[in-house]
Amino acid sequence: MSVGNDQELILSQADGVVTLTLNRPDRRNALTTTMYDRLIEILEDARTQDDIKVLIITGSGKGFCAGSDAELRLLPRIVDGRYVPLEKDRKDLLEPAMLRLSRAFIELGKPSIAAVNGVAAGAGLSLMLLCDMRIASEEAKFAASWVNVGLTPDFGATFCLPRLVGVDKAMRLFLTGEIIEVGEAERINLVTRVVPPADLMTVARELAVKIASGPSIAIELVKRAVYRGLVSDFVTQLHFEYEAQNICFMSEDFGEGVTAFREKRRPEFKGR
Repeated sequence: MSVGNDQELILSQADGVVTLTLNRPDRRNALTTTMYDRLIEILEDARTQDDIKVLIITGSGKGFCAGSDAELRLLPRIVDGRYVPLEKDRKDLLEPAMLRLSRAFIELGKPSIAAVNGVAAGAGLSLMLLCDMRIASEEAKFAASWVNVGLTPDFGATFCLPRLVGVDKAMRLFLTGEIIEVGEAERINLVTRVVPPADLMTVARELAVKIASGPSIAIELVKRAVYRGLVSDFVTQLHFEYEAQNICFMSEDFGEGVTAFREKRRPEFKGR
């Protein structure tokens, strides 16, 4: 994966961990069309790279992500008070960028961590929800803000949020569009852990490196199993677990794990 700064997104990679930083601090990292397209490319690339084990997503400045940039993505569609659809090419007509990006998250396979440094609202909340774990700064705030502009949630929010916090709490957030503080977010299980702002990236990276040092074949299969389990019946899930474990039995990492256990040492997994 190519790393570096392409202005709106910054990528860095070390120790099997890719850190992706949304980089529009003056707009609380609100997402542009270009950012949506680039995020799809990054996720699809990360899915195929064996040296990438974990993805961290965070924001620059004081915001994680304030959602889609209303001035660039919404206001141009309103003419004389009415919505005017934008012209779309064949790809966007068949599968809009938001759908492709949501699917790219689901198909990533690698564990993902949102390091939420500030406000996460609208599509920014969805971006956080699509990650497997959410480490939040004490300064973070959250809002399912679509209703405030007369819209329904998107980017997978109506799938992810009720499963994470429960239907009743998700409905309250969706229907009021209210901002909640990080303490409330932790109480309703919206975030995995809350840490001081100065510790956010250290804690997120320590977790990512720990996961990245593990048996990546087994870890990817664990992620698949967990998300299948959300929509599967029990017997079907048992069959998937059986198949997944058989794949692990054939891996070099399983042999290393058993050998290290016998020799009372720390295993050195290779992801093979």
